[in-house]
Amino acid sequence: MDEMDPKEFVARVGFFFILIGLGLMVLFIFSDIGQQTQFNYFFYSVGALLMGFWLRRGNSKPRPNGNRFEGLRKIRQKQAEAAKKREEKKKGKK
Repeated sequence: MDEMDPKEFVARVGFFFILIGLGLMVLFIFSDIGQQTQFNYFFYSVGALLMGFWLRRGNSKPRPNGNRFEGLRKIRQKQAEAAKKREEKKKGKK
């Protein structure tokens, strides 16, 4: 079995707490809809969500600094080239 990096394990535990927190939040919402509001679900869900985000924040893998906005850069480059061609056509007519 492959050994897991401790940081990755802690990040997975954080994700587990996030899922538990979301589930408890859904239970709180349903208890409110059913006119029997259970605030314990709300407080436990907030605690689980905070714990989960705290664990994920410091221990998740860094994202690759890749080409996140390459599509936008290409579109802007095409627009700049089209504007340059229009500018050259205007200068050629005068």
